[in-house]
Amino acid sequence: MDQLRIASTLCWAYKIEDVLQIASRFQIGGVEVWADHFWFYDSDPKQVNQIREESGQKLTMHASSWDLNICALNQGVREQSIGEIKKSILLAEQIGADNITLHPGKKTLVSLSQSMHMELLFEGLHDIVSFAKGKGKTLSLELMEPIPKEFIVSPNIINRVTGVFQPDLQTTFDVAHISLTEDVYEQWLQTLYVNKIHISDVSKHQLHIPLGDGILPTNTLLRFLQMQDVPIVIEGFDPSVGLAWLRRNMQFFETIASKKREVFF
Repeated sequence: MDQLRIASTLCWAYKIEDVLQIASRFQIGGVEVWADHFWFYDSDPKQVNQIREESGQKLTMHASSWDLNICALNQGVREQSIGEIKKSILLAEQIGADNITLHPGKKTLVSLSQSMHMELLFEGLHDIVSFAKGKGKTLSLELMEPIPKEFIVSPNIINRVTGVFQPDLQTTFDVAHISLTEDVYEQWLQTLYVNKIHISDVSKHQLHIPLGDGILPTNTLLRFLQMQDVPIVIEGFDPSVGLAWLRRNMQFFETIASKKREVFF
């Protein structure tokens, strides 16, 4: 699994400099650095870049998304959100990260027109994609979960958006964002331009829990984990110093490996 990464938020109790070291200790090949995580701890770009070079860690980036909405009705919120994503792109440049995922934004109110928000999304993306292209960076728009206010929630819709910006805007496919009434792999097959996979388990009440702790079939999870063409990022948010969720994810791999050995012998 050369393409395996962990989201830095699985190690939220630690600054990014330490997260890279933790990933090395767990023999994980890379980290998806969340910009919000980086800035919360005021991490040092030069130090992170040095650790990346010394450890051989491969970094991807998750642009700032918390509290933001790039297609908000409020112009000030919209402009600030776009500015924070541009800052994330500059951060990726500083620390040697590529493959920058960003959220597409959402409706301000459920009752507002989707077409209006789609127009604002295209306007914002034109600005962001142009900025990233000037920095030599490719962006990746995330397919979101089907909840109120989100509207980039199906392969058809996200294909329509990313298709306009090819090849500068790709797609991040999040396994946990697919409705439990849909077949995850079938949704994957319908999604174009994917250059990154986010993976975690889900329950009926919570997204992004450790692999094996939810209701997604093990075979489905393994199907994505075994893909070699794109980075695969294990997601989750864990504030524990003991790294409980990271350890649970690693136990999932150990359990699968043990079962394979049992079958072989």
